[in-house]
Amino acid sequence: MSSSWDSLAELAERELALVEQGRYAELDELARERAALIAALPASAPPSAEPALRRALETQGRVTELLATETALAGAELERLNRGRAAMRAYASGVPARPVRRLVDRAG
Repeated sequence: MSSSWDSLAELAERELALVEQGRYAELDELARERAALIAALPASAPPSAEPALRRALETQGRVTELLATETALAGAELERLNRGRAAMRAYASGVPARPVRRLVDRAG
């Protein structure tokens, strides 16, 4: 039977899998699970919990790195889209409207 400390490490590993798969919408539920688990843990971890806590810490570090990378990539993509939108507005404002070709002169 796994301990609550092992469960904490397993939650971190599930979180890593979700992030690696881009399943960000599922992270909220996992965060609620983790909060409930942490609330039920004793204030002090016994020495036997150290391996599980180290595993959780290492895994959480990888999650943080992946999320930072994904955030930077998303920010770069948004910046690229914003520059493209600004360029399109600049092109649109500098192009004169096409003159309307009159088929009938003013005399009618």
